[in-house]
Amino acid sequence: MPFIIIALVVISLLFVMRLFREEPQKQPRQETGFLVETARLDPQSLTVKVNSQGLLTPKRSISLVAEVSGRVVEISDQFVIGGQFKQGDILLQIEPDDYRVAVSRAEANLASARASLDLEKAKAEQAEKDWQSFGKQSKPSDLLLNIPQLKGAQAAVDAAKADLQKAQRDLSKTTIKAPFDGTVMAKQVDIGQFINVSGQLGRLAGTEMAEVRLPLTARNLDQLQLTDDKRLPLPVVLSLVDGGDVGRAQLVRLEPEKDPQTLVTYGVVEISNPFELGLRFNTFIQATITGPTYDNVYPVPSEWLLPKQRLPLYRNDRLHIQPVSVIYQTDETDYISEGLDQQDQIITTPIQFPEPGMPLRRQDDSDPSPNNGAANNEKAETSS
Repeated sequence: MPFIIIALVVISLLFVMRLFREEPQKQPRQETGFLVETARLDPQSLTVKVNSQGLLTPKRSISLVAEVSGRVVEISDQFVIGGQFKQGDILLQIEPDDYRVAVSRAEANLASARASLDLEKAKAEQAEKDWQSFGKQSKPSDLLLNIPQLKGAQAAVDAAKADLQKAQRDLSKTTIKAPFDGTVMAKQVDIGQFINVSGQLGRLAGTEMAEVRLPLTARNLDQLQLTDDKRLPLPVVLSLVDGGDVGRAQLVRLEPEKDPQTLVTYGVVEISNPFELGLRFNTFIQATITGPTYDNVYPVPSEWLLPKQRLPLYRNDRLHIQPVSVIYQTDETDYISEGLDQQDQIITTPIQFPEPGMPLRRQDDSDPSPNNGAANNEKAETSS
């Protein structure tokens, strides 16, 4: 009996407590977005610069050969490896005596041929006078007027003139002169040596102009807008590997074919008077080519971009993926010309699986602390 009374009391108490219990208020479920940081960028001007490198080589380089045979009797002091000379300087002399004799002989043959021609002319004139003295009205034959003999004598004179010109030309070739301003790269003859026609004497390189062949990829050509030669020449800044400044030059032409091994196109830079700049051939040169200038482009760190030139933007607490146009790239920065506005909030936080429309919340919106919010706003302004 007491057990039943206790059970009734407990049930009564539970019933009374249930009557006076307040139901908890139901809070609406809030959607939690992915926490991100954002930044704004200001447009700026961009001058495209492309870096390349190559070896300094002479624009002119020839093998010096003998055009006549003979013994070398004189060599210039400048005809040594590294020696420099001016155009027209005498580099070496081949013994000319035999060639002077040939000139004298040719002159004598020409004088004899001219004397024979004068004799044949006199015979022809006398034959015409004799024909007229006979009072004949018909025209005399060429043989009677000595015309064939006259033409033969004239041909002999022409041949003698040609022989004299050749003898004089051979004599002039015994004196070997520099064809341009340059330096001696190799020497293969010395005094007393006998050389034959086409014998190698040395190798010369011009010093007035040098070249650097710069390898350019298809991307480089596109960045410089060098689809053809119409934009050439382009200014180039040259430097050495150790950082020493060389000076300025110009990219003057593109070679007509790609390298069969690397498939790059070579651009040629010309450098005036390289020796005056302290350069030597086969020096490794670094070059910075200046291309076109673009206005109103946005420099975006490369890690902010998504594949296929897309940029994640923060719009109305949602992820918006914006296609953009990248006109120039470096190792760290992509320069965007289209698809981005100065007011756009660029998401700088990496999102592993970005989906358009996914909910987001910004760092400065997620922390109610005024100090933290001010710090985040200051960070966003600094990033912009």
